[in-house]
Amino acid sequence: MIFPYSAPSFNQRQFGWRCVFSLTLLMALFCCGSLQAQETDQKKKDEEPEKKSQSVEALLPKPVIVVNVASVERILQDIDFIFELAERPEIAEIASASLANVNDLEGLDQNRNLGFELYLKTGLRPQPVFIPYYPVSKISSFIETFQSILPGFMNAEERLPREEGLYVVEAGNSAFYFRIEDKYAHQFHQRGDAALDLEVFETHQFKDPAQQYQQLTTQFDAAAQLDMSSIPELMRTTFLGFFRTAIETQLQQRDGESNAAYELRRMSGKQNLENIEYFLNEAQQLTLGAHIDKEQKQGFVDLLIKARPNSDLARSMKNLPGQASYFSVVTARETLPLAASVSVIMPRRDRKTYLNYLNYFETQLSEKLLTADERLQQTNSVQQFFAPVKSQVNKGHIDAFVQLVSTPSKKFALIGGIKVSSSSNLPAALLDMINRVEKNPDNKARIFTNAETVQGIGLHQLQPDVKNADDRQRRFLGGVPSLYVGADSEVIWFAMGTEIAVAALNEAIERIHTATPEERKVQRTAPFQFEFHIKPWLQLFSEAEINDSEIMKILDGIFTSENDLVLITTQPTETGVRSRFQFDEGYLKLLGVSIGKQFDRNQERRARRNRERGQKRDALPQPKR
Repeated sequence: MIFPYSAPSFNQRQFGWRCVFSLTLLMALFCCGSLQAQETDQKKKDEEPEKKSQSVEALLPKPVIVVNVASVERILQDIDFIFELAERPEIAEIASASLANVNDLEGLDQNRNLGFELYLKTGLRPQPVFIPYYPVSKISSFIETFQSILPGFMNAEERLPREEGLYVVEAGNSAFYFRIEDKYAHQFHQRGDAALDLEVFETHQFKDPAQQYQQLTTQFDAAAQLDMSSIPELMRTTFLGFFRTAIETQLQQRDGESNAAYELRRMSGKQNLENIEYFLNEAQQLTLGAHIDKEQKQGFVDLLIKARPNSDLARSMKNLPGQASYFSVVTARETLPLAASVSVIMPRRDRKTYLNYLNYFETQLSEKLLTADERLQQTNSVQQFFAPVKSQVNKGHIDAFVQLVSTPSKKFALIGGIKVSSSSNLPAALLDMINRVEKNPDNKARIFTNAETVQGIGLHQLQPDVKNADDRQRRFLGGVPSLYVGADSEVIWFAMGTEIAVAALNEAIERIHTATPEERKVQRTAPFQFEFHIKPWLQLFSEAEINDSEIMKILDGIFTSENDLVLITTQPTETGVRSRFQFDEGYLKLLGVSIGKQFDRNQERRARRNRERGQKRDALPQPKR
C-alpha cells in the first residue's frame, strides 16, 4: 500500500536534494553491479544446494570504506550559497523542472545523513559487499521514489515484506533488498542467485549511521573515510607482497640508463615502497572531507590521517611542529602570488633517507668538480658545503621557505632560504664550488662571482646563455632571469629573476636580521604552509588582453585581492595530522559561474538542434490532402 503524500512544488532546494539522492543512488547501482555480480550458469545452479548447506560467512564488524553525506539541509544550503554568489539562482529552478518524474524524492528524511558502506565478507578470500544507507521517513513513499529512479528498462515491482523490516524491489534479473533499522534503509543489490550473500545481508547487525558517523556529519558536508584497522591482516600482507614485487621489478636498471640515474631512481622507488608499508602498518584511518563556511564565505577540504594509538606515526605527528622557524617574520607576509614554508621536526625514520639523498648528490658533485686527490681530502669545498646541511638533517629540523613576490613594477621574483647548522666555512665553500662550475667544460652559463651584495652576503650570479627574453620571461620576470646564490654561516640564500630579485631578497634578509628575538620565536604559520593568490597574476595582463579572453575576463570580474587566496596547511591533531585546503569566496563563486556557463552552452546547443530539426522538417515535401 502506498501512503498518500502531498507533492511539494519545484524549487531550488528540491533540485539540490534530488541531485544528492540521485547521485548517491546511481553510485549505489554502479558499485552494486560491479561488486555483487554473480554467475547464473547451469553449473552454479547445480552446486547451489551444496553451498546452502555450508556455514554462512559473516561481514566484518566495521566497514572498510564509508562515504557519508551530511544532512540534506546542509547540502541544500551549500547549493543555495554557491549559486547566490554566482548570481544564478534560476539554474536550480530550471533544472528542477526536468526532474519532475522522480516522485519528488518523497519518503526521505532531509535532516539526517545518507551514504554508503563497503564491507568485507570474512574468509580466506575477503569479498567486498556494498551497502548504501538512506534516511527514511515513510517506507512506502521511499520505495516509490526508488522505483522511479531506476533505469527505464527495468520493470520494478514491490513485493510484500518477507519479514518485518525487510522489503524487496525486483528489477529484471536482479533485486534490491532494503532492511529498515533505526529509521534507515540499508540496501543490498542481488544479481543472479547469490543466496548466500543475501543471507549475510539479512543476518548482519548494522549500526545506526546517525550515531556511527556523527563525527563525520558534524565536521563535513560530505566525507569519505578509509578504516585501515578494518582490513584483515592477511589481506594487507598479501597486498603489500604484490605491491613490493611490482615495485622491485620496476627498479631494475634499464638499458642505456646511467648508473647515476639508476641509483637516484632506485632510492626514490625504495622510499615510496617504505612509505606505503609504513602508512598501512601505522595509520588507523584516512578521511577526506569537505564543507563550506557560509559566514566566512570559504570552502574547506581536509585530509585527516589518524594514527594507531602509541604507534611511531602517532609520536612523529605529535612532535611535528618542533621549534619556531628562522624565517617566520617573512613567511607571515600576505598577498604573495605564491609562497611555501616548512618548519618541521623530521621523523627519525626519514632522516636516514634524506641523508642518503644528500650523500648521493655530494658524490655526484665531487666527481664532476673535484680531482681524485681532492675527493680524498676531508676539507674539500664540496664536503664543507654539504656538512652543515647534513648536520641540520641529523638534528631533524627542516626549516626553509620560498616565495614568489610581486615587485612595485608588477613583475615577479623568486626568493628563498634554507636553514643549516652554523658553519663559518659555508660561504667560502660555496664560492669555491661556483668557481669550479664556471671552469667545468659542461658549463653553459655565464657566471659572475660576488656579483651582488645583500646585507653583507655575497651573491653569485648564474646567467643562462640567452640574449633575448621570450614573451613569458618579459611578462612575468621583466627579462632574462638569472639565478643568484649566496650563503652566510647559517643560511643558504637564493633568488631567481632580474635585478628586482636581488632587491626582493635583500628586503627579506633585512627584515629577518632586524627582527627582535621575541619576533623570531613567534611561529606565525603552520609547520607546512602553501599559499596562492590569483589576483597578482591577473595584474600582469593589460585590460585589452583580459577583454580579449573569455576566461580571463571571468577571472578578473570575480577575483579581488580580498577573495583570491588558496591556503594549504599541515598541522598535527590529537590523534594524527591534518592537511587543510582553504578556498576563499572567489573560488566558490567561480564554481557557480562555471556551472552556469556550462548550463548556458547546453541550452544553446539544445535550442540550435531543435531549430535545425525544425528546418529539416519544413524542407520535406508535405503530403497531399
